Amino acid sequence: MSCWRASRRLRGRTARDGQVTTRLAELSAFLSGPSPEFRAGLRAELLRTHVEERVPASAPPAERPRVRRRSLFVRVRPALVFGVLLIGMFCTGVGTYHSVPGEPLYPLKRAAESTLLSMTSGEERTHRELGAARLRAAETASLAGYSTPDPGRDELIERTLEDMESTTRAALGRVERHGKAVSTEARRFAREQRDAVESLLPKLDAANRKKASKYLRYIDMFAFSGR
Repeated sequence: MSCWRASRRLRGRTARDGQVTTRLAELSAFLSGPSPEFRAGLRAELLRTHVEERVPASAPPAERPRVRRRSLFVRVRPALVFGVLLIGMFCTGVGTYHSVPGEPLYPLKRAAESTLLSMTSGEERTHRELGAARLRAAETASLAGYSTPDPGRDELIERTLEDMESTTRAALGRVERHGKAVSTEARRFAREQRDAVESLLPKLDAANRKKASKYLRYIDMFAFSGR
């Protein structure tokens, strides 16, 4: 009986020793790190990923986008536009200066004159008003010289003569107030205007001829004055 119990205890002890040995072997494998097969597989995977992500040194460089050169017309177009605008402005200015009553550009001409007169004073304003009176005489001559009969021509001439008289009276009235400082210019202006307006009398109707004669009587005071 005692021999059977001793044998049983011996077998139990042997089993426990085997379990301890197995546990120690597993723990030793865990502490020693990954297995060589795992390491080899991981290294192969890392090398493959590196090769895929690396740009080959022999790869051709990316092609540069082709720059499209502008045509000659596109390059000179701003200069052409500027030139056309400059020519248009010059032609408009010339046409405005030579326009006469009844033409589309004439209101622009009168607006420019009024602006210049409002910006000046004293002797300079007198010179500009005398110049405006000379322009009205030239415009009257242009209107009276039209060969084609126009029913509204006499009305335009009437308004132009009235503008000429009002401008002349304003300028010569300023001359009288300033005395002899500009009297020589006033006499020269009066004589030039007399010659210009007197030559228009045969071309005017009765009403406008009367207005022109009244204007001549006024400027005669300066044309033949000894002041």
